Amino acid sequence: MLARCIVVSLASTLAACTLADKLTSEPLPTPIVAPAQISASGLRAYLDTMDGLASPDPARQADVFYEVEREFTRAPTTASTLRYALARVTPGHPASNPQEGKRLLETLLATPERMTQEERVFTAVLLHETNTRLKLEAENRRLLATLDDRGRSQANSDKRVQAQLEENARLRRQLAEAQQKLDAIKEIERTIIERSPTPPGSRDANSSETQSSSTSR
Repeated sequence: MLARCIVVSLASTLAACTLADKLTSEPLPTPIVAPAQISASGLRAYLDTMDGLASPDPARQADVFYEVEREFTRAPTTASTLRYALARVTPGHPASNPQEGKRLLETLLATPERMTQEERVFTAVLLHETNTRLKLEAENRRLLATLDDRGRSQANSDKRVQAQLEENARLRRQLAEAQQKLDAIKEIERTIIERSPTPPGSRDANSSETQSSSTSR
């Protein structure tokens, strides 16, 4: 009986050990963390910066940008550089400079291992939005330049039309003056003919008879 009890006890112990080994060898499930909560907490400073720069109060805009620029100048870490780049690409305040912000964002993405996952995503989104904004601004400038060129061309065309109209008016005046002079000359000739004692036809006949007599002699 004692031997049987020892065997049963050993068997139970071995079974328990085997079960414990299986439990310890299996990996524990990874805890699920809500990514939205992580993003909100990790990006809080950047969102506050955007909110301050988007304020309608110029004094608050200046204070927020001064603080961000001071931190970047004093210690250009990844976080301070990202905040400064964010301030540069945010529109609506006097210190906005999307070209400079784009350069900083591209520099940050060149070494993504220095940023957290949230910062990498946020930086990529900012760069995409900045590129889109710069393309739209370039397109607007191109359209404005096209409109200016067309406006100048239209103005030149209007000037040419006006000059042509003025030239036509001048030619009509000259033509009217020439016609008046021609009519005056015709009137003078008519007056001279009417005042002549011998009609032009008789004068020509007499001249012909005189020439005939001279020839016969």
